[in-house]
Amino acid sequence: MSNKPHCFTEADLNVLQAQAGVMNGIDILLTHQWPVQVMKFVKKPDNFAEPKGVRLLAHLVNTIKPRYHFASGPHYERLPYRNHKILHEKAQYCTRFISLDCVGNKTKSKWLYAFNIVPMKHISDADLRKQPVETTENPYIEIEKEKQKEEDKKQYFYTAGDKRKMPATRQGPDRKKEACWFCLKSPNVEKHLVISVGASMYLALAKGALQNDHVMIVPTNHIKCQQYLDDNQQQDVQKFKRALQRLYRANKKCTTVFFERSLSTSHMQVHCVPIPRYSVNDIKDVFYTFAEKYNLEIQEVRSGEEWKEIVPPGSDYFLAEFENEDK
Repeated sequence: MSNKPHCFTEADLNVLQAQAGVMNGIDILLTHQWPVQVMKFVKKPDNFAEPKGVRLLAHLVNTIKPRYHFASGPHYERLPYRNHKILHEKAQYCTRFISLDCVGNKTKSKWLYAFNIVPMKHISDADLRKQPVETTENPYIEIEKEKQKEEDKKQYFYTAGDKRKMPATRQGPDRKKEACWFCLKSPNVEKHLVISVGASMYLALAKGALQNDHVMIVPTNHIKCQQYLDDNQQQDVQKFKRALQRLYRANKKCTTVFFERSLSTSHMQVHCVPIPRYSVNDIKDVFYTFAEKYNLEIQEVRSGEEWKEIVPPGSDYFLAEFENEDK
């Protein structure tokens, strides 16, 4: 998270996306900057200097889909654009982008905007999805394609600028250990990120963390995922989990979410992210919302049940665990 006033990071926007994911939609979004390529598919006014756009904002807007997006800059009202692909996706409501100038500007450019709006929760789906005749295509489609390509090239918790590449093989037990970034004895491990070392597991800061208190439980030796842990190693994982829960409960007044992503990875990482206790009821909704968006299947595993009996050995999976032990 950014600790500078009036600044934001990708992690800040991820939080907004998660919060928006538990809502039925966003009526109004206010940003200071413009998103990049917002003027695509429309004619630029004569002598109009388009402000430099921000790519992260384009991704945010395209994800949360506000009905109205207000930004700061020269006055400009874009034609509405649709938030779906015709004949390929279910019809959705359109978005209107409006930029307002500074209050009392010398050119007397428009800085005030008055309009009537009925919250979408009080509008029928049919009325909400009506498309004005002048509605254009979504200007951010290419931005999303480029972002997806970037995501495909990097590991989950590594930054986009990281030039190191994970070998293509998924065969964890047969992989050359000396090349692994997480084996504690490997020359490639970044030991300055290590917090604590246990019998078979160690605790480390997550590179490219979701927030400042994001940490990982990692095996000291080369193990692909939790499916390969023996009983003693699984107990060590649980010891770290319980210690982290006590820590965040006492010092941060938070609950914890643990998750493991066993996909294109060769060394197990169980991530731990503390969240405010008041938001715990929204977390499952966030998982379901994004699973539906990306056509993923979610299966709940209640406390006392064994998730390893559901996931076939060697299968790719994403596992999330809550403090009440629901998975």
